[in-house]
Amino acid sequence: MTEPNYKELQENLVEKAEEFKQKACEVEQQVSQNLNELMTVTAEKLDKAAEKMHNTAEFFRNNNVSKIKEDVSTIVRKNPGKSLIAGLAAGLLIGKILFK
Repeated sequence: MTEPNYKELQENLVEKAEEFKQKACEVEQQVSQNLNELMTVTAEKLDKAAEKMHNTAEFFRNNNVSKIKEDVSTIVRKNPGKSLIAGLAAGLLIGKILFK
């Protein structure tokens, strides 16, 4: 019966630990890169949303209620079918939110 070669086992364990360490570093780097890309995309989308909200707020600041009512009436006259569908969708959405 042969005696276990402890030196060889130790070297093998050290080699495996180094391989594991290298793989962990690669995974960490990939995760970091993916997070950076995700954060960049999220920041861009948030910027666009903030810009749209700003534009909407500016519209309401610069227009009075009668002007808005006039604009909506014009849109409804030009697109009655789409306006009806949009109104129904908005009603369903509001109903779902209020009566949850």
